[in-house]
Amino acid sequence: MRARHGGELEQPWQRGLLTAWNLAALLLSSLGTTVLSLALAVGTYEVEEFIGYFTHPVILLLNWLPVLLLQTLFYCLCRRNWLAFLLSALPVLLASAGDYYKIQFRYEPFTFQDMDSVLAGLQVAGAYPLTLNKRVLLAAAWVLLSTPALGLLARLRPGKRQRLAVGALAVLAAVPLWFGVYANRELYQQVSARNTYIGNISEQQNFIAAGFVYPFLHSIETSRPRPPEGYDPERAAAVLARYPEADIPGERRVNILVLQLESFTDLEAAGFSGVAPGTYDLLHRIQAESISGTMVPSVIGGGTIRTERCVLTGDYSMPDVTRDHSSFVRYFDEQGYFTTGSHPNRADFYNRVNVCKYLGFAEYFFAADHYNALTGGKWNCDGIFLPEVFRLFREDIAEGKQVFSFNVSLQGHGPYTADSVNYQGRYWLDDSVSPETREALNAYLALMAETQDVLWQELEQIRSAPEPVVVLIYGDHPPTLGSQDIYAACGVIYADTGEDFLRRSGTPYMIWANDAAKALLGSDFIGEGPAVSPGYLMALLFDALGWQGSSYLQYTAACMEHLPVINNNGSYVEDGVFRHSLSPAGEALLREYSCVQYYMHTRPVEEP
Repeated sequence: MRARHGGELEQPWQRGLLTAWNLAALLLSSLGTTVLSLALAVGTYEVEEFIGYFTHPVILLLNWLPVLLLQTLFYCLCRRNWLAFLLSALPVLLASAGDYYKIQFRYEPFTFQDMDSVLAGLQVAGAYPLTLNKRVLLAAAWVLLSTPALGLLARLRPGKRQRLAVGALAVLAAVPLWFGVYANRELYQQVSARNTYIGNISEQQNFIAAGFVYPFLHSIETSRPRPPEGYDPERAAAVLARYPEADIPGERRVNILVLQLESFTDLEAAGFSGVAPGTYDLLHRIQAESISGTMVPSVIGGGTIRTERCVLTGDYSMPDVTRDHSSFVRYFDEQGYFTTGSHPNRADFYNRVNVCKYLGFAEYFFAADHYNALTGGKWNCDGIFLPEVFRLFREDIAEGKQVFSFNVSLQGHGPYTADSVNYQGRYWLDDSVSPETREALNAYLALMAETQDVLWQELEQIRSAPEPVVVLIYGDHPPTLGSQDIYAACGVIYADTGEDFLRRSGTPYMIWANDAAKALLGSDFIGEGPAVSPGYLMALLFDALGWQGSSYLQYTAACMEHLPVINNNGSYVEDGVFRHSLSPAGEALLREYSCVQYYMHTRPVEEP
């Protein structure tokens, strides 16, 4: 082997020693990058959860291998250990830092799907205090110190044949690793479930439990739809054919307003005992006037877009919408409704500007084209956002339109600090918690109190309106309140039972009708609804209205009868029983649902 280290090394033992030293430098430096990536991957969790990565060596290995292969390839290309380290460590640690901040502020991990929203995400990040904590500074110091150290101490430059051989081996190893390991969905679920230090109650926890590099690479596979096992388009079409398309009866047509409220939930119902009396009184009044129940998303503290798309499509897992796509919006459009909506955020965030068009909305308002002029760019803006949503809704009805309006709020979003939320009064009474926890709870509950107050006022305005109106209201997901530890700090510990699963994972939903709609439909719209996944909310709404709806909606309603809760992390409610694994009949139904869902994703929207 020919190698250069300031001159020719004539003795074989010298060349062997130098080769071993440079190989060790490559291994150790890539391992150090991986460990720092894991320190960032743990997000808002603490040291105990970070240690969980090392009690399961397979998690460490699956995060390390891609870093090692990447650094090895760069070494073969540039022949310099320090440069190979820099070119591999920078993207890994920058992406890990992005993941850390995204989890900290939105409790959403950084996935492959987020790559097309990086610029929008950076601008949104301006709303948060991006503090350089010890972990971020340590990662920066690692790159700044290790690069010159490797340049001084690991200067072996391998020959051409060695570079070609090692590089080819690295590429060849990457192929089976990708198809057999990183793209393997079943293995991912098994690996993430091993890290019980994190928990597996939500998709975010599954991601965090597996580190960062490994789940990020796995998200490349999950970002593209693939046919479910046993998929047959003709069979899926035959299933849907059992449910003929049904028009909305002319004598039962009402205007529909949907409000998806950010992080909106009842902390009292979730087990928090320090909430000030009266904080949720208005929520309880609305629930008493509604068909109300619990909606169970697969995400906590983030993942708004997942709930949003599942509600609009009827899917149990979030569809990747990149072209014209089947949706309940299109059904309303076909039925002669004016389809509109609002979101007081950037239009390009999660590509909503295009997705709303692909789903069939005739009109959709965002921050730049409408709400910035009203809110001044504030996120906590339900005092402005909700009145404007109702005003636009009433205006459209006054113009003679039959309206379907779908709106996604931002109030309730973190950070929950006195600097970001102006609130009067005291909403959290337990002083045994830390000042930071008390501030977060006070801020969050203040946001919830304002949302309820504004919502109640707006419902009162349309209660006696002559036009029939039905309002569907729900929270998109429970909050993390800024840190997973806040739950434990407040003494809120959940057992592995169906009741506690719904308390931890669920948010309230309400189907409320004004007097004109009650009279038209002959229903008081009061009662207790079942716990359901987001994709079933429209089926519940149509049932309350006495409508049948599209073939797919009727099919999802039939699935809901037996499998009302499908949590993508392995928790279900099947025929009234909470379970972590389905019965053979439940598995067969879920497979069929998956195939029909995929059929709806892939067929042209023009088809009946």
